[in-house]
Amino acid sequence: MFDAITSDPALLVLLIIVAGGLGVAFGPKGGLLGAGLDRTELENGRAGEATVLEVRDTAIRIDKRPVLQLLLEVHIPGRAPYQARVSKRLPPHSSTATWGPGLRVQVMVDPMKPQRVVITGFAMAAPASPPSPPVDPVRAMEDLKRMADGGLITEREYEAKKAEILGRL
Repeated sequence: MFDAITSDPALLVLLIIVAGGLGVAFGPKGGLLGAGLDRTELENGRAGEATVLEVRDTAIRIDKRPVLQLLLEVHIPGRAPYQARVSKRLPPHSSTATWGPGLRVQVMVDPMKPQRVVITGFAMAAPASPPSPPVDPVRAMEDLKRMADGGLITEREYEAKKAEILGRL
């Protein structure tokens, strides 16, 4: 069988192209799928956060899911922010609308090659602080008067703040 393949140049070229394509998609560096590349960063990488600056559809589909090219602004503790490009296959149940500019994501970065960035998840927004209780204008005026009487603020500051408090009524 091997002799038949090597004796037909067209078949040999086709075999090389197919094998090369499989190597690109599934090879040791992960190719389009990025499996091998991601493993290195995930094991030895530095954690950080990134903001999506730009999103482009590459027109490549893997399992009917689009592969996007993202321009990220990467923030790693102890290092100045920098930009990196990342290809990302959309996860299941995700849409391209989710991956817009301004989205914050968690990343792992190869410390030796900072352009090698892997997105590990979405960055969690800081919990919203509870709303401040409504300010009691009478109490605010009393506090303001005590500060003025104690010499903590000037007469001009007292009058300005008093006008502000009365303006909220």
